[in-house]
Amino acid sequence: MGLEKITKNSYPGILCGIIILILTGFPGSLFPHPKPIIGLDKVVHFLMYACFAFACLWGYREPFVFNDVAYKKKAMLITLAIGVAYGGLTELMQNYLVPQRTGDWLDFLADSLGVLVGILVFYLFFRHKK
Repeated sequence: MGLEKITKNSYPGILCGIIILILTGFPGSLFPHPKPIIGLDKVVHFLMYACFAFACLWGYREPFVFNDVAYKKKAMLITLAIGVAYGGLTELMQNYLVPQRTGDWLDFLADSLGVLVGILVFYLFFRHKK
């Protein structure tokens, strides 16, 4: 598998990651702060990172379907590591680099849980397809 193959397969995850990075980099004043819906921002974090994990694996769906269990485990573990690390880095970025934004452990937890669910949904959908 050459670099061009990896890059092409990585486009969905890269695109989703760029969108997350852009949204994460906006100043806090651009976002509404509704108080009645407690935890709405956690739901958004969860959904963004579930989509991110799914998109990362989506580019590799064909090899995922046709390879053995070891390949599938490796793909899911790499996606988990990248997703959790990216969630942590974006929270640090918000805390130290973005005006009117703060990093939040609960956001990081929502990011990480989203990654896990995105991987699980992908796995359940593609585990038996041929």
